[in-house]
Amino acid sequence: MSEATGVTVHVMLVDDDAIWRGGVRRMLDDKEFQVIAEAGSGREALEVARGVNPRLTLLDIRMAGGDGLDALVALKREHPKMIVVMLTTYDNPTYMARAVAGGAAGYLLKGMERDEMLEALRSVANRETLLSAQESVRALRGVSENAAGSKDLVVPLTEREEEVLQLLSTGLSNRDMGSVLFVAESTDKNHVEHILGKLGVSDRVQAAVWAARHGLGPEAE
Repeated sequence: MSEATGVTVHVMLVDDDAIWRGGVRRMLDDKEFQVIAEAGSGREALEVARGVNPRLTLLDIRMAGGDGLDALVALKREHPKMIVVMLTTYDNPTYMARAVAGGAAGYLLKGMERDEMLEALRSVANRETLLSAQESVRALRGVSENAAGSKDLVVPLTEREEEVLQLLSTGLSNRDMGSVLFVAESTDKNHVEHILGKLGVSDRVQAAVWAARHGLGPEAE
């Protein structure tokens, strides 16, 4: 079960390497994550997701059965609340930018340590961003205007929500933002939930995209 919420996080693994999928499944055994589905291609992932609706999907980019970045867009279109993390061997800024624009909540490299990966998955399951401030800036440079959404919000952000959004865009966690703003972590978490709802986005990365496109995000170097 998730350490923060007490809820088991259902996971789908998407990779054309069955051996790799088996290794990740074993890594997640007896943790708060439960692998409920696997797919060997983006096309298969779409079909499988319709039946099991996982909360978290780990998605490779380069697969024999199709581009994982195209699959990302299709998955987020059909399942906007699904958390999708790209897990790849390619440390490529163009791929990262496409992942952010497509709605990925994170971009991880397959060579990372086991404990580091588990911590990253726990963070994203609790709606924390997996991209550092530097990675966010690099990725957001390549995000299209359409990915950011409309500047005209039905319900405007409050002054405090704009302040929280600016901090969120730097990659700070709820706890760290709470320390900066001198509020409880739970209070800051509520602000983040309200911001996501007002912006009409599903996660913190997409909120950072919106902020960057409307002058509230971190400046590119």
